[in-house]
Amino acid sequence: MGIILALLYTLSLTNDWEEYVDPAGAFRLSAPAALIHKADTVTTEVGDLIYHTLFHQADKAEGNQVFMFSYCDYPAAAIHSDSTDLLKDFFESTIREAAFSVNGELMYQTDETLDGYPGKYWRVDYKNRSAVIKTKGFLVRNRYYAIQVVATKERHLNPESERFMDSFHLLE
Repeated sequence: MGIILALLYTLSLTNDWEEYVDPAGAFRLSAPAALIHKADTVTTEVGDLIYHTLFHQADKAEGNQVFMFSYCDYPAAAIHSDSTDLLKDFFESTIREAAFSVNGELMYQTDETLDGYPGKYWRVDYKNRSAVIKTKGFLVRNRYYAIQVVATKERHLNPESERFMDSFHLLE
């Protein structure tokens, strides 16, 4: 595969879903349509981070509005998945900022794991509780992954949303 290893590529799946495999990002996931990739540099307290985002703007009539996946690498000394003392604060501040950024309200959160790595699953309601953002976030060594679905509140429980959220897997 050579040069292709550094690129995101797409394989067709049944039901018109597409599987994305990113060897450089060390993950695979499935989405209901082609995902747009953006890479932005974000300045933080620990330095500049390259934040990769893949997203699809969905048909709002179906209830799901956005399917989104993102990841970034933190400096090795800043945070690591085996730093149990820092993990609690890391996830608390991540969830708090997620709710604050949309002027939303955290409705719930729960612990998650992915191949033994720590994570959280949370839901934020916003737009006067008419919209929902569901997020699963994981810290794998010093890389943070987040998979999200934005939906209308009345239609946020649906098979496509769950299929997307559950499709994220690490490459070994």
